[in-house]
Amino acid sequence: MNEKNLKFISEKGLTSYMNQTRWCALANELTSNKELEPKVRLKYLGDCNPMPGFSYLDWEWVKHGESSCIEWMDIDPLKKERLGKLIPDKEADISGFIETSLKNAKVKYSLEENKYRVWGYAAIQPEFV
Repeated sequence: MNEKNLKFISEKGLTSYMNQTRWCALANELTSNKELEPKVRLKYLGDCNPMPGFSYLDWEWVKHGESSCIEWMDIDPLKKERLGKLIPDKEADISGFIETSLKNAKVKYSLEENKYRVWGYAAIQPEFV
């Protein structure tokens, strides 16, 4: 982890809830079925706002990269398939797959605005499910 992130964690009094092993296990679980792979939204350490919207993630970066800079990750339980301009997107609830993945990876999470939130760091104790 770089010194900038270490300084930010120390200044904000953040507690770590994830480590590289757990991030890797979560990445493996959430990519175990390509048809059910969820979209995510990330907030990085030091950023004022999370990235806008949800998108697919390069999970190899999470497995082998610098995942220690993730403050939190929201996982969208709705899988949307675009059918066309005039037809509403088809939605499928993949909550069961996500919950099983979180359980198998032994990752604690909270529910935030109907999304699964995995905390890399937090200043207060999140209300884990």
